[in-house]
Amino acid sequence: MNKTEILYLNDNHQQIIEKLVKDVKELMYFATEDEISGKYQDFLQILNSVYLYSNNFHETTLKIESDNGGVSEFIFLIPNMLFYTTIGFLTALKNQDNAKYMRDYLSDIGNCCENATSELADVLIDAEENKKILEEIMDGEIIKN
Repeated sequence: MNKTEILYLNDNHQQIIEKLVKDVKELMYFATEDEISGKYQDFLQILNSVYLYSNNFHETTLKIESDNGGVSEFIFLIPNMLFYTTIGFLTALKNQDNAKYMRDYLSDIGNCCENATSELADVLIDAEENKKILEEIMDGEIIKN
């Protein structure tokens, strides 16, 4: 499977998402280790769909609605989708023998997503503050001219 390039809001967004994806992929690798062959690859295909959806959102909605909550929706899209897709994926794999381990993996993934969301909230605040500063500078320039 070819690696899908992910579109980001800025460098901070990229660093947080890349760490999250790395951590979730590692947890999912071990969570699917004792399953039938190909389950981890199935997860990677789902992950690729998350990237494609995020990129599509960036190219359409974000460019159109950058002032109407589109940025906040975009910045949290991958962590939210990762969380919910892993819940569904691991729940489908859960049985009597692995239920405890699956709960543990879900908890760890939930913590990773929660931490990333918290860090992304700071990125969003910084992006909004930078935008306001630029608008104030531009307003000041227009008044001067």
